[in-house]
Amino acid sequence: MLEYDNKTLRAMFGEPVLPDIALGLGDIVLEAQRQAGRLSISGVQPKLSMQLRGGTLVTVTHEERYILKPATQQFPELPQNEYLCMQMGRHHGLGTSDNLLMQLTDGSLAYLVKRFDRRKRGRALEKLACEDMQQILGGPSKYSGSHEQMARVVRDHCTFAPLELQRLFEMSVFNFAIGNGDADRKNFSLLTKDDHVALSPVYDLVSSRLVIPEEHEELALTLNGRQNRLCREDFLAFAQHLEIAPDYAAGRIEQLCGLEDTFKEMIGASQLSSPLKERFVEILVERLERLRFQS
Repeated sequence: MLEYDNKTLRAMFGEPVLPDIALGLGDIVLEAQRQAGRLSISGVQPKLSMQLRGGTLVTVTHEERYILKPATQQFPELPQNEYLCMQMGRHHGLGTSDNLLMQLTDGSLAYLVKRFDRRKRGRALEKLACEDMQQILGGPSKYSGSHEQMARVVRDHCTFAPLELQRLFEMSVFNFAIGNGDADRKNFSLLTKDDHVALSPVYDLVSSRLVIPEEHEELALTLNGRQNRLCREDFLAFAQHLEIAPDYAAGRIEQLCGLEDTFKEMIGASQLSSPLKERFVEILVERLERLRFQS
């Protein structure tokens, strides 16, 4: 049984009440197919744009406030995976988009995330300017390029670039720690709010290594010239490139490593199946060991 605290519900829906959702997994797949070509959300999952109306989440094709991402036949526990990784990221202070797990009418689980590029203006919904790194940098592939290229974008465009560069560093280390080798250029965005440009709240955190054990790359984009066999020195070199104080960079790595037991507890309490819980702990422990010690 899923449980929600009032703070989470208020952040998601404006009041401490969980809305109804009259959809099962089959309904979502059919609705996503029906909406194909009219939505801009892409990815391996069928995803629906949602709006809250009268205490019920309904599908919409415009003025969407939420994105609903169900399980798939290929990746049946992806909602649980993403929700857990987002909670771990929030616990580490990454500043994630608001999200929760919802149970559908057929008992399956879906991941619901609140769009951070929308905000209320009276009764209207205002769309904020938001561009991901693929849109900014261009090119045929979202997997091309490096973290250093994204850092240059942050330097050139963000209002308080040093702070955002620290956030970029922290996101990169965390992605490595959880085994997220699919954090491509579309997973990093710049959000403009009231003439203030910053990295958006963190989104799409998953342990792709847990989903695809044979995954080739440890990071989707190069960092310090590497995508594999990364270690503590690579991230400290990246921090130096970002002009982040060495003590701060080392301290944030230590803080992340210090959360190992907490993360293990979060994994154990999650909605993942027992085999995936065990595998996720193995991934986490191995990655944190590499972050702790110099090679």
